[in-house]
Amino acid sequence: MGHHDLFFKKTFSIRENAADFLQHTLAPELIEEMDLDTLTIEKGSHVDTSLAENFSDTVYNCRFSGTRIKIALLFEHKSAPDKNLPFQLHRYMANLWDNSINQKHPILPVIPIVLYHGWKSWTPGTLITRFTKWPDTVKPYIPDFEFAFVDLSAYSNEAIKAGVFKAASLRIALLIMKNIFDQQKLEHHLTQFLEIGRAYFQETQGLKFLEAVINYILQATEIEPDKIVKSVASISDKGGDIAMTTAEKLRQEGMQKGMQKGSHETVITLVRNAGKKGLTEEMIAQVIDLDVDLVRQILNNEPVEIPLHLLSDKEQ
Repeated sequence: MGHHDLFFKKTFSIRENAADFLQHTLAPELIEEMDLDTLTIEKGSHVDTSLAENFSDTVYNCRFSGTRIKIALLFEHKSAPDKNLPFQLHRYMANLWDNSINQKHPILPVIPIVLYHGWKSWTPGTLITRFTKWPDTVKPYIPDFEFAFVDLSAYSNEAIKAGVFKAASLRIALLIMKNIFDQQKLEHHLTQFLEIGRAYFQETQGLKFLEAVINYILQATEIEPDKIVKSVASISDKGGDIAMTTAEKLRQEGMQKGMQKGSHETVITLVRNAGKKGLTEEMIAQVIDLDVDLVRQILNNEPVEIPLHLLSDKEQ
């Protein structure tokens, strides 16, 4: 899962964020019928492998006019418009209903909400708009459905800060997602964005969310960790400590990955050099302490994954 997806999932796994987002995204007549106090997150995803590059999902259900309804929050991966979105959504909805059928769950209506945080503004049409040149006689045979579409580029930072949405964590999340591709702007405004959550970051859940924010910015941007730590520390002392610890942990993980990559390449070079000198596969396996099949794959220039414990042994 990418850094953007992970942060989206963390943000919308907080029920208050989902309720606030729905409240300000869906039509008032729909919200009137919904009991947002009963919002329940569903386990699992309905994104299959062919859809995985397009979006990730978090699904909620809630009481609706005496029954229940599903709400699919979908996070559009692409940073530029994709004209095939309606077809991808159609497949997604079919997956969701298929899963309900297979699990013998009730078949419920689904309200899809797509969140897009790309550079370029985008107003996607529904599926039927992709068939405008066809005569009306054909249109009854073309499936169609509405979906809510939230384009973060349509909101100014000021509008989000001032309270288009109410929850501090949701406002901070949307501001960071909106500005994540403009590092200079994000770095410049980061302290102001975090200021929204000053009181929230006194709570345990607030600090947990702040950790997700820090992780996201450290991994999705190249803003210097010291600057992130400084911004966070100016809002929350505990948050500053979390930022320092997180930055150090990621730095060490990066070094470890670099060392493992170096060790991986060293082992492959050793095997190939030994092969060039005429050693048999069995001899090379014995000398370097590798499985014969792995040695054979390396000599055949096939891609290989050398187990980490073998790499660490080679370093000793």
